[in-house]
Amino acid sequence: MSKAQLWKQRFFYGSTDLAGNLIWQIVGLYLLFYYTTVMGISPAFVGTLFFVVRIIDAFDGVVYGFLIDHTHSKYGKARPYFLWFGIPLGILTMLLFFNPSFGGNKVFQLAWISIVYTLFSLVYSGANTPITAILPSLTKDPDERTNLASARMVMTNIGTAVIGAISLPMVAKLGGKNAEKGWMIWGIFIGIAIIVLFLGAFANLREKDDIVDDSADAPEIKGHLSVGESLKGAIKNKPWVVLSLSFILLQTFWVIRMQTAVYYLTYVYRRADLVGAFNGLVIVAVIGNISIPFLSKFMKHRNVMILAMATFAIGEIIMSFKSIPLLFAGNVIALVAMGAAFSIAFVMIADTVEYARSEMHIDEPGILSSVPMVGAKLGMGFGGLVSGWLLTWGGFQATAKIQGAKALTAISTSFVWLPIILALLILVILFFGYKLDEDEIASAKAMKDDAGKLNEDA
Repeated sequence: MSKAQLWKQRFFYGSTDLAGNLIWQIVGLYLLFYYTTVMGISPAFVGTLFFVVRIIDAFDGVVYGFLIDHTHSKYGKARPYFLWFGIPLGILTMLLFFNPSFGGNKVFQLAWISIVYTLFSLVYSGANTPITAILPSLTKDPDERTNLASARMVMTNIGTAVIGAISLPMVAKLGGKNAEKGWMIWGIFIGIAIIVLFLGAFANLREKDDIVDDSADAPEIKGHLSVGESLKGAIKNKPWVVLSLSFILLQTFWVIRMQTAVYYLTYVYRRADLVGAFNGLVIVAVIGNISIPFLSKFMKHRNVMILAMATFAIGEIIMSFKSIPLLFAGNVIALVAMGAAFSIAFVMIADTVEYARSEMHIDEPGILSSVPMVGAKLGMGFGGLVSGWLLTWGGFQATAKIQGAKALTAISTSFVWLPIILALLILVILFFGYKLDEDEIASAKAMKDDAGKLNEDA
């Protein structure tokens, strides 16, 4: 593949997660804030809604992964899902911020919000599970997989930075004094962008047919497994199990942090004017993204993640000191660390897929690649529940410009201290539990490929 083709593939692969994260970041950063302050819904209801929906659709990523493993089309296994679910996701994004008053009937309004949010979550999984599932099928070169994962997160964080920085100003510009109108128009713009990006990825990405070793002396690779066989194979994949738990915790603390950032600046610092700049700083996560191809040459993937978690905790601690310069400095450190963490996490998932193929002789990229979606859904559920109920416990009042001491404690706990605790827990889990050696797997696969070529030449 030429360099131009490689960069084209990296761009359109990255555009898939850019599309998904345009709305995911709005949901993570602002949906709790939108529901409670714009729509006037109680934080306890919103937190409970987030949690209940996560219970409903927590494992739909596994279902989509199973469907991907059993999909046979002229477009491949994972690629057609960008078409099938990208358009509905864009439409539901628009509906997420279109909330009729129903003549003031609060019951109908809450039912509408609940239905649209549930459908959005289910469709989001269908559009995003194939992003990770397709990675092992785009190339068999482990270095290029790292480059693809890095490109994915670079584009994701560029989009996230733009969304974080301009969403509130755009809502104000589009709606004027009518915040509800501004959010509705902004949702339409984002929905259209999502549709365009997913269609572009569908048109330009191609799955390779030669990823699985099919040489004469290669062991038989089991594919097209039943649901029970797929789940049994996943559970026996110990590195995948440990990584899954870590990813769920990663998404949980990241969602909690994202959802409470706007509260932290608005009520703890009383600087709502800094929210856009603060959230826009996520662009620095690109530094963490692009560091991964370099770091992975000198450190095992597990150790890169451990380093990222330790660095993130340091950044959060720095932010605990009430100083605007330290607030922004700590945020930069934490965001760079998270850029590295998410990039290496997707590489590690691909490692577990390769481990299943080379060591367990099972081909189930869809099921194994459902980790991010399951983690994201459970993380949003737990994160939303904790954030919502902590605000309620603290006596948060949406109409009050100044919150009580208990509410400020709840906000600070959500934004600073819970993320630190969970990040350090991930560090411990990976240090003691994750034993996969990607270098050994890559070497073994290279030897098999060389042997296969020699047999063909003979």
